[in-house]
Amino acid sequence: MSKEELLEYIDNNSTAVANFKDKVRTDQQVRNKKRQPAKRWNDARIERQVDKFTDEFISNIYDKLSRAIKANSHTPEDKWVKFIEENELLDDLEESVSMIDFEEE
Repeated sequence: MSKEELLEYIDNNSTAVANFKDKVRTDQQVRNKKRQPAKRWNDARIERQVDKFTDEFISNIYDKLSRAIKANSHTPEDKWVKFIEENELLDDLEESVSMIDFEEE
């Protein structure tokens, strides 16, 4: 399973990614309002930040899963899905995302 396939799987079977993006977007909008007017970001730049944070989030999950499964490029997707389902990782992921709180710098 590739990182993109993992993202698609999580997105199709859970609200974790959507919730994560919403939290990042809200945080970036709050930070943006605190910037000087001339230095505020437009919506496109905020969305690029959301995409960047989401990519890092999925990469982290992918790396941890890959190590736990001892996966390589030839590991079948069903082995990934079985591991995710047996360990109820989507539920854990949703719970973790719900607890994320971006703190002020």
